[in-house]
Amino acid sequence: MLWILILVTGIGIPTLVSAQSKRPAYFDEDAANEPDHPVPIVSIQGVVGQKATLPCNMTTQANDALSMVLWFKEDSGEPLYSFDARNRQFGKEKVWSAPHYWGNRASFRATTPQLTIQDVRQSDEGVYRCRVDFRNSPTRNAKVNFTIIVPPAKPVIYDAKRRDMSQISAAYPEGSDLELVCEVHGGKPRPRVVWFLESRIIDASTEVRETQGPRGETNVVTISYVTVKNLTRDHHRAKLSCKASNNDLAPPPTTNITIELSMRPLMVEILDKNKSLSVGVRYEVKCRSAGSKPPAVLTWWRASKQLKKTTRNFQDGVMSVSVLQWIPSVDDEGKFLACRAENPKLPDAAIEDRWKLEVHYAPIVTLKMDSSLNPREIKEGDDVYFECNVKANPRVYKLTWYHEDKELRHNASAGIVLSDYSLALQVVSRESSGRYTCRAANAEGHESSNVVNLQVMFAPICKHVLNSGSSWRHQNATPPPLNVPEELHGASKHESISLVCEVEANPSTVAFHWTFNSSLDLSDIPSTKFTSDGTVSRLNYTPATDMDYGTLGCWASNLVGQSKQPCLYQAVAAGRPFPLQNCTAYNQSGSWVRISCVEGYDGGLPQKFVAIVDKQRLESANPYWELELHKPTTVTLYAVNMKGSSDPVVMEGVSLKGVAKFTEISFTGESVSSVDMSPILIGLGGTATGLGLIVTGVLMALWRRHAQTPAKPKQPQQPSVATFTSKGEEEDGNPDLIPTTILSNNLKDRKLPVYGSLPRRPRQLEGREMSHDVLEDSDYPRATPNTFYSLQRPNRYSETIIRSAAIQESCI
Repeated sequence: MLWILILVTGIGIPTLVSAQSKRPAYFDEDAANEPDHPVPIVSIQGVVGQKATLPCNMTTQANDALSMVLWFKEDSGEPLYSFDARNRQFGKEKVWSAPHYWGNRASFRATTPQLTIQDVRQSDEGVYRCRVDFRNSPTRNAKVNFTIIVPPAKPVIYDAKRRDMSQISAAYPEGSDLELVCEVHGGKPRPRVVWFLESRIIDASTEVRETQGPRGETNVVTISYVTVKNLTRDHHRAKLSCKASNNDLAPPPTTNITIELSMRPLMVEILDKNKSLSVGVRYEVKCRSAGSKPPAVLTWWRASKQLKKTTRNFQDGVMSVSVLQWIPSVDDEGKFLACRAENPKLPDAAIEDRWKLEVHYAPIVTLKMDSSLNPREIKEGDDVYFECNVKANPRVYKLTWYHEDKELRHNASAGIVLSDYSLALQVVSRESSGRYTCRAANAEGHESSNVVNLQVMFAPICKHVLNSGSSWRHQNATPPPLNVPEELHGASKHESISLVCEVEANPSTVAFHWTFNSSLDLSDIPSTKFTSDGTVSRLNYTPATDMDYGTLGCWASNLVGQSKQPCLYQAVAAGRPFPLQNCTAYNQSGSWVRISCVEGYDGGLPQKFVAIVDKQRLESANPYWELELHKPTTVTLYAVNMKGSSDPVVMEGVSLKGVAKFTEISFTGESVSSVDMSPILIGLGGTATGLGLIVTGVLMALWRRHAQTPAKPKQPQQPSVATFTSKGEEEDGNPDLIPTTILSNNLKDRKLPVYGSLPRRPRQLEGREMSHDVLEDSDYPRATPNTFYSLQRPNRYSETIIRSAAIQESCI
């Protein structure tokens, strides 16, 4: 048991020593050093929230070195602050302040010597003792009686209506009495409340009241009353102050207010009133006023309406000035423009100056339809009346009417009747629809009326109409009853074509039905075969037999009635066009070459023609082109319709060497190159040409004899290369053309018969079946089905179908 007590004692003693080491070891020595003789005491005052200094006497006779300074409160043996200079250099003394009391608010300077306390609190009040230890001299003690002054709160000034004057800006009429109350809460000792008007003290009465706080504490309120009698203009903008003071250490809290007076304006005047005005012209009118304090508020009034947006107010010395930027209106004629000066605090004391206006203005025009008409129920054949109301000064000398910005003139035969300020439209049509205006003019100018939009209801008409002999265009007129243009659509059997029928109608709620007219019968198409959406109907039509080709009609009806003529669509049997024939290159002036061909069968649809030159695409409505060439060039020629393109005609080596005939169809993709003749071979070429002409004459004679014998031409095989020239060209004896009737096939060595012109196929035939052995140009884009390039039909050339693909060129 004894050893346990020894162990506990051994552990407790170091712990106690460690705890006591956290504060200066000398703190407990002060009780033994308490002086037995009286200590001098000094009284010091401090203000809450301010800074205070507590003096400490540190003088010695022998000018001994300072060792330590300790501060105690009253008889407490625990120091609150220490300044330890033992064995330390000057400026490196050890400082300690009780964190539960002053903390970092206290600081000591040995050179002063005094203890400075920041942000003084009321709890800091009390008697403090300063103990000074020297290295050799005896310890010195001094006491400070520290009294805390609590300043009063900031005064609050109220008016007779208990309004805080620091929060509002109240103005008082001139000549009235101003009664105010100043209240000051708290303060130790009790504050003294004083009123100042500018720098002059004015008489006031004071009383003290005690109130109970929410926690039961007693609050002291000091109240002072003041009355400023008979306010004059001298009191305007004067400063009135209430001060509460209870010490000389800090400035007394003060509340200031500014006296505002309301004074009536003495005069108001509009300048430059003697002039006439014009509508549409901007004027600046000036008004001035004096005598009001604060300055009078100037407002402009036209009749009983105030003008706000175009005014500008400013001060010109003692004068209040307002400038009105104003454009007179028609309604201002004969009315008054007034400038009013008033103090808003004295609404019954406003004064004004008035100006009677003389205003000239351009016509004010208003257009309306006759009240007996319902604008939503006007249809073709009705009569429509308009009235144009005009107000002008001076009087109107001209009145004009407009339809869609086009002037209307009196024309009784056309149903346009003008009289005074009215317009009558007799038996209106849908062309009468649109915007109507009237315009009037006088000496001040001319003005147009509002727009009245006339909507004439009419039965449906086709929106898209093909003008025969030309390309597509839009027109709004009803097609004539005879020779109605048609849309042409080509299709082979079991191929669907999409027909879109769009109409114009008012009202636009439209019902559709379709009909089919063949050479035998006219029949209705079931409603399940087509769709309708607004003013558009769509039909997908698929011919299955030859009897399914004919005319499709799209009929529409609305509230007014049924369309007088249907939208027509011609369904024809069609295929790709045949290749071009007898293509010839002619040398023109300079570097220009003209290529001319004969068109083949168009496949039953309008066709156009395309030339590909060095990857450049050239389109033409006729099978001829004019090209600018600077070197031998390959030209590829096509015929194109909505079903696609023909087989290509490839003209290789086109250059400027006179006339060359090209009738080649490239089936294998191999080019047949032209051979340039050297000057040495020109003589041999001439000789060969002469022999060739003799041989040609003999062959032509044999061919004519054979042609007189009737024979049924056989269906040609599908050759890969063959070349023909037309009979007319051979008979003309063109020396540059070498007639070739039969050439060797570059794939099979066989001869091909010669064919002349073939008859044109009727449109009702199906599309021509093209040989799959034909190698077409892969760079040429094919036309997709049902895509129109052009519906214009070119003039027809002779329709010789070219089946050969060789090139003959002569350089003579």
